[in-house]
Amino acid sequence: MTDRELMTEADVHAFGVEIVCGQLEEGGWKIELADVIADRETQPQIVAHKDGEIGFFVVRTAMHPGRGRIEGEEVFQTQVRRAAAHGASCYFASVGIANSEGKTEEEMSVPVKGVAYHVAFDGLVKMALPETATN
Repeated sequence: MTDRELMTEADVHAFGVEIVCGQLEEGGWKIELADVIADRETQPQIVAHKDGEIGFFVVRTAMHPGRGRIEGEEVFQTQVRRAAAHGASCYFASVGIANSEGKTEEEMSVPVKGVAYHVAFDGLVKMALPETATN
């Protein structure tokens, strides 16, 4: 496994976006935009619509044993506000991938190009800012 070409962080991210696009399409969403090079701090990776709802989808992908994570509260808030400004709902998709040829935990975490992967994706989490209390 050591002499094969490795996926870059951008490749891993693009793979996660591809996985989520497939899941959204299976769920009846129509993909309007899938942008793997979108600014991850301010832009959704996928924009889609279904039944009159516009969805902005923030995708993060990590290698085994990790799962994709939002990079902090400011990024979270920026993404939710951006979606709201466009009349869209905001969703988070956390993806984890593991090299299926790996026999050990360490080998499963190596992002080798051209091999099969086990995918961990538990669905979408709707992102929202807390309601502000009014007295």
